[in-house]
Amino acid sequence: MIAELEPAGRNSILRVTVTNDGDRDTPYEVLMLKGEITPDGELLTTPADDQFLVFPTQTVVEARSQQVFRVQYIGDPELVQSEVYYMGIRQVPVASEDMAAQVQLVVNYNVLINVVPRNSVAQPSATGMQAAMREDVAGIEFVAGNEGTRFYNAGLSEWTIAGKTIDGEDYEVSYDRGELSRAVGVGVVAPGRTRNFFIPTEVPLQPETVQIEIRP
Repeated sequence: MIAELEPAGRNSILRVTVTNDGDRDTPYEVLMLKGEITPDGELLTTPADDQFLVFPTQTVVEARSQQVFRVQYIGDPELVQSEVYYMGIRQVPVASEDMAAQVQLVVNYNVLINVVPRNSVAQPSATGMQAAMREDVAGIEFVAGNEGTRFYNAGLSEWTIAGKTIDGEDYEVSYDRGELSRAVGVGVVAPGRTRNFFIPTEVPLQPETVQIEIRP
């Protein structure tokens, strides 16, 4: 679940609907978190409730009904580059006598929210090519960067990978949007950040000949 907000104005508001298809009333709470994604894809979060207005922050969603959560960004209206946040919708465990001997499944949802200034632009880059093998599949490891002011989703972008195989043959493959999501996930690359990716190429390539173009 991915959404975009602007730092100010009517587009700074998001509405998220949670549906309870079960036969029990279920309590939920909402936490807002600022996200930092490490080069290896680990998500680090810090509380960011002061950057948003959320209504309601806690509620009980009745059985077979829906609840709309309203989220508004109230942080810096003059952002110079996009910021990554997460809306954490947490199911609150509730003890009851008839569940004393049962295991209770608690479900949490994360909505990726990018706060994006108008006219911001992503500038993808690819450096540090290295030949690699993953699960007996040949590929290329590299560092994806972003020298722009807007995030981009690497896994949902268009790609072209060109170079030469170790046998000296020309190699070029293009991927439509989403085709590499299985390899790199959504692959959020924030402004000024980098991500380490492995792309399967099936045949070994000469790393020094490889050129990768990412088009968000």
